Amino acid sequence: MDLNYKKVEAFMKVKIPQEIEDEILAVYANCSMEHDMTIKELDFYFSELQLSKELRKMVSPSELSILDTDIIDFERLLQCTYHLLIFMDNEEIIDEMWRLLIHASGRDVSFPQVLLKNHVLSLKDVQKMSNSVGAESSDGIIEMVSCATSGKRVYITYLDFAYILGKLGYLRF
Repeated sequence: MDLNYKKVEAFMKVKIPQEIEDEILAVYANCSMEHDMTIKELDFYFSELQLSKELRKMVSPSELSILDTDIIDFERLLQCTYHLLIFMDNEEIIDEMWRLLIHASGRDVSFPQVLLKNHVLSLKDVQKMSNSVGAESSDGIIEMVSCATSGKRVYITYLDFAYILGKLGYLRF
C-alpha cells in the first residue's frame, strides 16, 4: 500500500455523509439549545449517538474544547464523532492489529488483567518491537510516537493507533 498525503488528508478531513451529519447536528442541538455545549455534556452527547463507551472514554475533552474553556468546538466535535463512527465500523481490523502489537511488545504477558483496548504502548515497548524485527535505528520510533500523539505523550493508546490506521488508509469510511 502506497502512503501519500492525499490518503492522510482524506481521513483527517473526511466528508461526512449528510444523513450522519444531520443526526449529529440534531443531538448537538439538544446539548446547545439554550447555551454553548460544554465538556459536561459530552457523555450525554456520545450516549445519544450510541457511540461505544470503550472508544468515547479515550477521547480527551480538552481536545474538543475551545482553548482554555470548557466550551466544545463544534468542528472538532463533528470530526471526532465521525472518526469514532469509522473506528466502530472497523473495530475488528483495529483490534486484530492492536492485539498483534500488544503481543509483540509482551504487554499481554506482563499485564494479562488489562483489557485489550486499555493497553498503552510506551516508547520502550515500541523500541522492543523494533529490536525484535531487527530495525537498526530507533530514531523513527520516536518520530512515530511523536506523530501519533501530536508530540503530547511518550506512549500510544488504542485510539492513537486507530488514527494511524485511518491515516494509512487501512480503514473503510
